[in-house]
Amino acid sequence: MNRRSCTEEEACAAALAWLGTSPARLRRLLAGSSACRAWEALMAGDHPEDPDRRALARAGPGLPEELARRCEVAGISVRVLGSADYPSSLAADGEAPAVIFLAGNPQALEAEPRVAAVGTRSATGGGRLVARAIGRALGERSVTVVSGLAEGVDSAALAGALDAGAGAVAVLGAAHDAATTRAQRRLCRSIAEGGVVLSELPPGAVSARWRFAVRNRIMATLARVVVVVECHATGGALHTVDAARRRAVPVAAVPGSLNSPASDGTNALLVSGARCVRHGADVIELLARLTGWKPAPPSIVAAPVDSPAAGFDPLAAAVLGALEHDPVGLEALVLRTGASLATVALALEQLVASGLVVGEAGFWSRAGPSSRAR
Repeated sequence: MNRRSCTEEEACAAALAWLGTSPARLRRLLAGSSACRAWEALMAGDHPEDPDRRALARAGPGLPEELARRCEVAGISVRVLGSADYPSSLAADGEAPAVIFLAGNPQALEAEPRVAAVGTRSATGGGRLVARAIGRALGERSVTVVSGLAEGVDSAALAGALDAGAGAVAVLGAAHDAATTRAQRRLCRSIAEGGVVLSELPPGAVSARWRFAVRNRIMATLARVVVVVECHATGGALHTVDAARRRAVPVAAVPGSLNSPASDGTNALLVSGARCVRHGADVIELLARLTGWKPAPPSIVAAPVDSPAAGFDPLAAAVLGALEHDPVGLEALVLRTGASLATVALALEQLVASGLVVGEAGFWSRAGPSSRAR
């Protein structure tokens, strides 16, 4: 965990961010001045961006030092727009955050390529499976997955990247210490081990509902492609889509059932011209075609000890990881795993014999609980 102490400039920038102003106003507070001078002007009551002294009313003389201490204890580093160590992947954007707070490895923000996988909090079981499979497939090709930390599609996509042993980027709409569930806190810690967790707010700062929509511009800025797995007709993931389109970032969507409200938004995106992707292999092919990136063969990652694939050889575990509950053909599995047709076929025989996979008419899928019980 990063324990670098904040500089005085970073501490003052953190204090300005703690005031809860909009990202645009925070950029104006810091425009044409160092963070220290901006803080001094604010405390003196003569900053031109605080004529009514509302921001001053929330400030306190010891706030920069207190926030520097909190960041150091939590292992959070501070980056200020315009500084040499501010991520280049964000710096050129017209709405770049003036101040960001990072837990983990900041270099994960520079890793190429990056794909944002987003969607609804109230995802269906199938939607979560698809999101996790896409995250894993991207991670196995060393693609950095970018998403939020909400339950549902976002967390599933990030967990998939971690399944593959890959780095990931989580973009928060609240402060680092505002994670409300044990699962979110555990996921944050896991991401920070090899990737990075980013927020526009310092520890202890109070968020607001509007910040979750505004932070989506950061995910769009980081991404080479935005993939929407499941989304309601007016879902929050559409804010990421709008931000991506303003930045000419391609948008893709996973088609879903016409009878599922969780797919109303994604199906509408497809009608309006979004690219259609069904699984990780489609996303990888689209990313390669749009950017010229050449994917390396997938890495084979050992299954977790509590995974159904534990105890199998690495290839069988990889084939199981590439399978979903909807049937897929042998050629698709070859593409997803990067293995030969013959070795994938042998792995399928092993998995079918174990009861974890069912095959019919040349198509295979994961076995449901009732199938394994027979």
